[in-house]
This record gives sequence, C-alpha cells and structure tokens, in this order.
Amino acid sequence: MIHKYGEILKTLIDLGKDFDSRRWVPATSGNFSVKLEENLICITASGVHKGYLKEEDFVIIDLDGRLIEGTKRSSAETLLHLSIYKLFPNVRSVLHVHSINSTLISVIKRENILRLQGYELLKGFRGIMTHDVCIDVPIFENSQDMMELSEKIKNYFEKLKNSYGFLIRKHGIYTWGESITEAAMNLEIFDFIFECEIKLKILGGLKL
Repeated sequence: MIHKYGEILKTLIDLGKDFDSRRWVPATSGNFSVKLEENLICITASGVHKGYLKEEDFVIIDLDGRLIEGTKRSSAETLLHLSIYKLFPNVRSVLHVHSINSTLISVIKRENILRLQGYELLKGFRGIMTHDVCIDVPIFENSQDMMELSEKIKNYFEKLKNSYGFLIRKHGIYTWGESITEAAMNLEIFDFIFECEIKLKILGGLKL
C-alpha cells in the first residue's frame, strides 16, 4: 500500500534533505507525518536520519497508532502527531524539527508562553491578514512520557480554533498545516521570527 503514495513520500524525503541542509534535523532528530486518508497517517520511523530517508523509513498507522504497514516502529513521538490530527481535523501534515533557533528560544524564554507580535511575516500563517496581531506559542516541558505530554497538548489546544505550533523545552518545535507545503512554510516563518527574537535579546532591544 505504501508504494501507492510514492509522490507524497518523495515530498517528505525531499523535505528531509532540505531540513538537513538547514541543520534543522541533526542525527536522528525530528519527525514528519502526513494524513493519507481520514484514518491513515504516514509517519517517519523511529531512529532514522531525516536527511537520508527512503520509502522503508516510513510506516502507515491509524489514528489510534496501530501499525497498518511498515517494517519499523513509528516515531517515539507518534502520540503527539496523532493528538494534533484529532484536535484539528483539517490538518494534513505535522512537522517537528530541532532547529537551533527553536531550541534556543525554548531555553531563554522562562515562561511557558512565547508571544510573537507585530512581525509582517505573521501574515504567512493561515487566517492572519495583518501584522498588527499577536500569537501565543506554548512551551511544554520536555518529557519521555508521551501519553502525559500529549494530554497536556490536548488540554491546551482543545478550545483554540487558530493554532500554529508549540515548543518543547530544549526539544524544538512542532507545527502543522493543511498541506505538507503549508506546514513547511510555517516552520520557516517560526524559525525566522525566533531568530529575530533571539538576536533582539542579544542586542538588548527586547525583553522575552
């Protein structure tokens, strides 16, 4: 069945090469997923380098995490992806990277919310039409207990209509979109703004 989705897999494979070139997915970090059908999710397998992905490095699971096809284990963070798909039915892709900017800002921002406001690039997010807006990016403490972490994510987002991503302390960013392209674009938006915020902090021009 997985070969049926060859074009989608190629898009994710190419994305892995791109993100690797940006140093967003060092070693075996990060994970990518895409909703193939209403109850089928394709996700990167555990422990694979995203810069060298092959078809056999993906598995197909259902929305309850049961393996449908593949010879490897799905990502250790599968539950976090599934939580997003269940919270936001229009989401078609979830992407997670360990970029330097997302990792650093999750450390220097001590509170659990990072507020981004006034940036023209915020208009790149779906539904935002003006720079005169602010969005809150929650920061969750890192945990190896994915059930606990996914429950915290669910509790935070379940009443929100427009949400674009979250940070995990010292663990990078998760974002999503109604297509793989949109999710990847959201990563670029976040990473650019995070870099601006970090440099402003270094320059002493802004309190985080």
